[in-house]
Amino acid sequence: MLQAQCEISITNDLGKKITFDFVHSIEIDSSYENLTDTCKIVIPRKLVFEGLDLFTGDNPIFKRGDKIEVSLGYVPNITKVFIGYIKTVGSNVPTVLECEDGMYQLKQYTVNYPSKKALDDVISKLKVHPATIPLKVKLDELLDFCLTPKGIEYEIVDNIDLGSFRAINATPAMILDKLKSEYGLYSYFKGDVLKVGFANDASVTSEASFKMEEVIINSDTLEWQRDEDVRIKCVAISMFPDNTKSEPIEFGDPDGNQITIHKYNMDAKSLEFAAKEWIKENKYTGYRGEVETFGEPVMNHGDRAKITSDKLPERDGIYLIKKVKRIYGVNEGNHQIFTLGAKVG
Repeated sequence: MLQAQCEISITNDLGKKITFDFVHSIEIDSSYENLTDTCKIVIPRKLVFEGLDLFTGDNPIFKRGDKIEVSLGYVPNITKVFIGYIKTVGSNVPTVLECEDGMYQLKQYTVNYPSKKALDDVISKLKVHPATIPLKVKLDELLDFCLTPKGIEYEIVDNIDLGSFRAINATPAMILDKLKSEYGLYSYFKGDVLKVGFANDASVTSEASFKMEEVIINSDTLEWQRDEDVRIKCVAISMFPDNTKSEPIEFGDPDGNQITIHKYNMDAKSLEFAAKEWIKENKYTGYRGEVETFGEPVMNHGDRAKITSDKLPERDGIYLIKKVKRIYGVNEGNHQIFTLGAKVG
């Protein structure tokens, strides 16, 4: 029988590190669509180390902003599944720790882009009002300006031109959210590294098989749907290097649920092809919704789940994972629930 195990490591601003392996429950939510991964840890009783309270009291060892790492698995295997920072510490018993991944750091300071010095330099050369200055920036230049001074590591897929970009008293997290809404660029942390790219393009994908009759806990309730019953419409918009947008191109069912996708520097023909491909990937006969299974193999958003069945082999298929929720607890054991995205095989 599998024996679930966890390990929590917390390091404070003085370098003090403590590791413990007993909690009441852990919940982790991870998705490239949400910008920030979260982790909630419930500790059933007051914890003390060397006579000092870990989280409560007048002078706790650990507090908001301290680094935390969470590992889950089954004896003898354990895998690190969350790296982040304590956002809040509950004052009641049981103690509840609310945590966020590396995006927490990007919410703690603000930047102005372009800097006053950059504006002054251009003004001195062109002698025009700043509002008319065509200051343009590439993605890596913007991220370097926002992140490198704080020592935050990042990786990008394509160093695209963002055109004339402005940010006033904005946190880096707000800027990343703007990159998502206006340019279609998704940002998320993998460990301590910020990834920036179009959807899952910036992730490393792995694949694992899950058999209905063996490891899928909700196999009896998993939704199966035919493509003719799926009503969706895709609206595709292209962002151009001069910071303008194309006219939207629509494809799919006129009365369907609308999804807007952003592409970069595409002509009308390529944009139409992208919209048709999106419909093709999402309007399919297959499983939809959430799959609940055991905690191993550990899956992450962007990975592929191969769903198989001995009873209904004609329904076998491969799906992208777009969200993962991990549940660990005294009563729950170690489970993961992943949300199926597009069918890719």
